[in-house]
Amino acid sequence: MDLRTWFRDLTPYFLYLLFVATLGPLLFGFHLAELNAPEDVIRCKKKSIVAASTSLPQCIQMDSTQWGAVGSMYTLGGLIGALSAGPLSGRYGRLNTMRITTFFFALGPVFEALSPNIGVMAFGRLVSGIGAGAAVVVVPIYISEIAPPAEKGFFGAFTQIMCNFGILVAQILGYFLSRGQYWRIILAAGGVIGVGQFLGLLLSVESPKYLADQGNSVKAKRILRKIRGEKFDIDEEVSGWGMESADEMDDEEQTLLQDEDHISHHSESSTSKRKLAKEDALSIIQVLRHPEYSKAAIAVIMVMLAQQFSGINSIVMYGVSLLADLLQSNSALLNLAVSAINIIVTAGCAPLVDKLGRKTCLLNSLTGMGISSLLLAIGIIRSISILSAVAVLLFVSSFALGLGPVPFILSSELVGPDAVGATQSIALGANWIATFVVAQFFPLASAVLHGKVYFIFAALSAFFFLFISWFVPETKGKKTVDEVWDGFNLVPSVDEAEDQSMQDESLATATPHEPPPSLISPAFTPPATPGFSTPSHPRPPRSTPVDTSLPSDTPAPNLLQILPVVECEVRARIPTTAGQEMWLHVYRNSIDTKEHLAIVFGNNIRSRSLDAERPGETELDRMTRGAYVGRLYPGRTSSRIEQIKRSEGVLPNQKVLNNPDSGNLQTVKTNGLLTPFSAASSESGEVQTPTSNLELPLVRIHSECYTGETVWSARCDCGEQLDEAARLMSDPSLSPSGGAIIYLRQEGRGIGLGEKLKAYNLQDLGNDTYEANILLRHPADARSYGLATAMLIDLGLGGEDGIRLLTNNPDKVRAVEGPGREVVVRERVAMVPLAWKTGGKAGIRSEEVEKYLSTKIEKFKHMLSQK
Repeated sequence: MDLRTWFRDLTPYFLYLLFVATLGPLLFGFHLAELNAPEDVIRCKKKSIVAASTSLPQCIQMDSTQWGAVGSMYTLGGLIGALSAGPLSGRYGRLNTMRITTFFFALGPVFEALSPNIGVMAFGRLVSGIGAGAAVVVVPIYISEIAPPAEKGFFGAFTQIMCNFGILVAQILGYFLSRGQYWRIILAAGGVIGVGQFLGLLLSVESPKYLADQGNSVKAKRILRKIRGEKFDIDEEVSGWGMESADEMDDEEQTLLQDEDHISHHSESSTSKRKLAKEDALSIIQVLRHPEYSKAAIAVIMVMLAQQFSGINSIVMYGVSLLADLLQSNSALLNLAVSAINIIVTAGCAPLVDKLGRKTCLLNSLTGMGISSLLLAIGIIRSISILSAVAVLLFVSSFALGLGPVPFILSSELVGPDAVGATQSIALGANWIATFVVAQFFPLASAVLHGKVYFIFAALSAFFFLFISWFVPETKGKKTVDEVWDGFNLVPSVDEAEDQSMQDESLATATPHEPPPSLISPAFTPPATPGFSTPSHPRPPRSTPVDTSLPSDTPAPNLLQILPVVECEVRARIPTTAGQEMWLHVYRNSIDTKEHLAIVFGNNIRSRSLDAERPGETELDRMTRGAYVGRLYPGRTSSRIEQIKRSEGVLPNQKVLNNPDSGNLQTVKTNGLLTPFSAASSESGEVQTPTSNLELPLVRIHSECYTGETVWSARCDCGEQLDEAARLMSDPSLSPSGGAIIYLRQEGRGIGLGEKLKAYNLQDLGNDTYEANILLRHPADARSYGLATAMLIDLGLGGEDGIRLLTNNPDKVRAVEGPGREVVVRERVAMVPLAWKTGGKAGIRSEEVEKYLSTKIEKFKHMLSQK
């Protein structure tokens, strides 16, 4: 990194915003340590000269329990502030929330400095704590959104640096003013700083990313340009927000300046987007229940607990009294040195967060603190003053390396923008609870155990080291939340960089939760579709095991004796409005010129024809057509071909061949023998063998329905079934292995669009679906499923493992299996109309649909009971 270029890119206004915003964390540290040095004077333990002509007492008598309660009231206020700040910052903005915190910063010290008794002092500490708790939630979010993307970790560390600076200011004031009633000046100083921050925030601006998320893209770009400077290229940063480029935004501005109608329309659109963004912001409960964000919540909670239960505040809040007997008059001076070293090490190590990574810094920090705790315990027990002093300095230095700055950064990097505020509140809520425990009970534990209390902190450091190693992903260099979790696996491997996704590992053991909302936009699906009662838990309703190998009286359907040759041309990731993802595969084949589709849910279902190497192609070619493992991200150069080969069981000396005797199945040639692929490759490079029908992938064969998938159409239930199939496959508790919708570009009855519309007219004349097709001289159902069978084989869903097929049609079970049972259907899952499931409260309610369903049941012999 060129430091001259780096500093040139930082504008004075950005540095101003950074300083004013971090006055909040400074006050957090100040109030945390303000009672440390003057403790003996405040509690009347040290006799001083009595100030004359004052109505306030020189000191307030308190025993250890009362003193612990006064200290812990600050943490209680912090918990209240932390839990409140996330929702406030999401609804009213980062800037307004910071301004609100200054009110508590200014008011709390008034009660503290003028307190005549324990109650008033405790209340003042509570009020100050509310401001501090809110500040350390919203300020890291604000900094991460205004800092240059490449240096978020470095500037994020300023939260902890200013916190340490606040501790140092409190220790310096305490060192010189811990006599008489001067301790009241120490407590009042925090209010002065709070008023100063409020004045500074009057000249500050809102986070541009927050404004962009609210739909105010023009203002967001204007503020970002002000923060970065006129010469800075903001296009890449703007595109990282998921909005249009800067050039497109410039065009928008010109349009708005030229056309008043556009101004009015844009104003309405922006208002709509801002309202939608506020509604989309997740609450704390929603984050904890979210199937993806709950992992992040657990991670940040444990990291925040590690920060406090490693024992740092035992030094910050009680270090003077703890070491008073051992170091005598030098204990206060040692705490000053501790605070100074804390700042120096935190600032010096700040670049390491971006260079080494968040997780590496956390683990090294925990190692150092664990060792220091052991040394400090020995030093206190054996009365070795020099060892105790060195251990304290090493203890604080280790904390500053990782546990100090990283937790404040991490919680905003593990989730999407809709959950940042709530996750930050969860994180700081856990932090404040842990701080309360330490503040309240450390004095009592220290009085009983003395130095042995640090053996407890050493053991806790070891525990958190193991947990973070196993559960917390690295966020360094990851631009999106998907990149963070897609590159992380809960099961450690030899090469963590080659792990593709922890999702596949966790789905099999996922706790059942309510099904995700509809995958189709609310503009296409009524809000009441579907409801909480659909599907039933813990698995899809009306599942029936099937075995077509058994003798049957029903005639077999007409099948293609030779399956078509299919090839997947391209695959792409499609995000949905509900937050899930699906993979769209485009197929060409040997029997028609249409592009048929496979919509895949889950990372363990892959196309073999897509993954196969093609002559002369580059890695960029492979990634462009979707033949890659894991997730794409800017700067990626490899599609990881070797991993795909390994996951298919292809050794380096093996070669993929097309076996002419095995139909469409691909085989592997090893030592001259042809053997079939065992299973489809997964994103993690592992072959998963289902152990029960529930773990089999879900499959739905869907034929294009031009009318049934048209907005508000009530001719048939095709659109509802497509939506329901996608919803079931995306729910990990209902389909741990994901699934695939084979979307065939053939009209719903195989007779073509023009003939289908004629059939609708015949239905209006009193004929049902079955009769209308016959009158038009078509078979009742002219569809062929050979293409679907071939596509399922290509996706690795063929073979004896089997699938679960979503259908009510018994003929479709056998038709999909193919002429030689290349695909085996183990279970048929009924597709019950939503209106039937919910007693008419949800789903399509239409006379035409009821007649259509009746015909399916009576004449097509669909296995569904009409209600």
